[in-house]
Amino acid sequence: MNRLVLILLVGLLPLGRASAGSIRITDLDRTYNVFEASELLEVKAGSVSIGDLLRPSAALPFVPTENRLIKTYDHQVGYWFRFQITNETDREVFLQFIYAGTELMKVYETADNRVLRETQLGSLQPEKGESFRKSIQFCPILARNGETHTFYVYMEGVYTSALPMFALSTVKLLQSQHRSDLFYGIYYGFILIIIVYSLVLYIRLREEGNLRYAIWVLFMGLLMALFRGHTSEFFWAANPSIERYGAALPSVTGFLHILFTLTFLRLRYQAPVYYKTGIGIVVLYLIGFLLSVLNVSLDYRLGRQVDIVPLVVLLEGIFSLTAGVAMLRKGFRPALFYIIGNLFFYLGIVIYLLYTDGRLPYGFLTYESIHLGVGVEILFFAVALTYKVDLLKKQRLEAEQEQIRLLVENRRLVSEQNIMLEQKVNQRTEELQAAKQRSEELLLNILPSEVVEELKLTGRSKPRRFDRVTVLFTDIKNFTATGERLSPEELVNEIDHYYRAFDDILSRYRIEKIKTIGDAYLCAGGLPVVYPENPVEVVRAALDMQAFIVRNQQERQARGQQHFEFRIGIHTGPVVAGIVGARKFAYDIWGDTVNTAARMEQHGEVGKINISESTYQLVKEHFRCSYRGKIPVKNKEALDMYYAEEFSKD
Repeated sequence: MNRLVLILLVGLLPLGRASAGSIRITDLDRTYNVFEASELLEVKAGSVSIGDLLRPSAALPFVPTENRLIKTYDHQVGYWFRFQITNETDREVFLQFIYAGTELMKVYETADNRVLRETQLGSLQPEKGESFRKSIQFCPILARNGETHTFYVYMEGVYTSALPMFALSTVKLLQSQHRSDLFYGIYYGFILIIIVYSLVLYIRLREEGNLRYAIWVLFMGLLMALFRGHTSEFFWAANPSIERYGAALPSVTGFLHILFTLTFLRLRYQAPVYYKTGIGIVVLYLIGFLLSVLNVSLDYRLGRQVDIVPLVVLLEGIFSLTAGVAMLRKGFRPALFYIIGNLFFYLGIVIYLLYTDGRLPYGFLTYESIHLGVGVEILFFAVALTYKVDLLKKQRLEAEQEQIRLLVENRRLVSEQNIMLEQKVNQRTEELQAAKQRSEELLLNILPSEVVEELKLTGRSKPRRFDRVTVLFTDIKNFTATGERLSPEELVNEIDHYYRAFDDILSRYRIEKIKTIGDAYLCAGGLPVVYPENPVEVVRAALDMQAFIVRNQQERQARGQQHFEFRIGIHTGPVVAGIVGARKFAYDIWGDTVNTAARMEQHGEVGKINISESTYQLVKEHFRCSYRGKIPVKNKEALDMYYAEEFSKD
């Protein structure tokens, strides 16, 4: 991993793993940590076989995993893990190996010193048509129904000191794979989007920094894929030995990162000393690359001591941060995002190293901390590039504007009068438009928008008949007696308080306010635009009005103030609607439906929504209605009436 030199900061921290012991699988919804319950034996690569371990006389020095550090990248050392699993269930259970960097893994399931099954895995092993993926490898366990089997896992070419190994059911395994596929799909898609975005910027602006950034992101994505085994899975599955040359990839990404830094921070001209230092680091990365390739070609016979990349990475980290701070102090603001991106990357490295050293537990944030850190770093670098592009555009625009200003200044005396006249015309035009807008707003506050449009087009509005309109009447009970106890100003303020609230409620529905007559409030649904749901909307608006009235009454009672009590009546039927007269237009409705709605209000009760038979038939599926019987009304036959209310939430 690029810049893994930070392992020097935490390499001596003590491990904190659980002690070894037998694993009893009783709950298929649980994931069992095999690594923490295992014992470890370090041997010379290939010197100890499974037969040596199963001999009755064998007494090899296995120790709990917390007492032995794995020597990462050391191909001369092999590791045996030993643990016992008792499967109390009758279902198939799997061993899962999360990290894919291990080159060779052999899993032996034994009982009574006999090998029951051998499975060979590893990032450099051919797949042979198996369904497992190299990025998350697994193998089934034979033990079932209380059987206890001893497992031996042999590994060579281990790239990390933390080896997540789990025992889990088929369902848990599939869930784990699906989560992993989703995360990496989003991750690599994000990287691809950043690359395409940077290339588009390069094509449009021809800024070399965007091209270098796109190439660096491409190789960082490849490094992240190598880090999780996705390269051998998707790119060179037929020839997995190529994977070993991935050890040289950190040198490539570091080399590209320095080239991007030199261009982005403009070090060649703004800070020549930093520029020369960066060129020196590029040379060191090239040497590290050649040594890595040579070491792999010689089957690691040069040893680990030839790997200078960790030291170069440490030097690069110091160089990147100090160069960024230096340019930020010089006023280059995009350097701030560059610095933050680097800090997030190093934070991800530190978290991952603490996890691999046993100081932090296995989890999504710890296991994927490097990927998350790289993702945030890439994002901040993209923001920094965008900021830089905007800054360059702004500078160019300012230069162009200065040239234009000089031209305009030369012509100012000639065109000043024309400009003044144009400003006056524009000002007058704006005033006329504002006055027209205010007039239209006042007109729309009086008449429906459809009627206003008709008046504007034809100069008049024809009355129309609507076959199904729902009319709502409200009235204040004992208004005269209550009003006598208030001053005229207080009375008007009280009525205004209620009717403003009613207006607000109507604005939530397709209901037209018709007028107020003293203490009466009249509105209707289904006109001037016809819609079949108007009975339901009007009843729902009435319930909202009633809820407001109740809340207002409670507040006033708590303050010791008097309040109004309202009756509400609703009826559905045909009406004629329109405007009459030539002055002080008012949109009104006529017909027996209006009279019947008034009778519904008059024969209702305070706190109730009284509706007619025709309205009941249209809303009975939406509200709970209680039949009142036939109520005699003035100048009409007795009418069926109902009280409407919301269905109980119980």
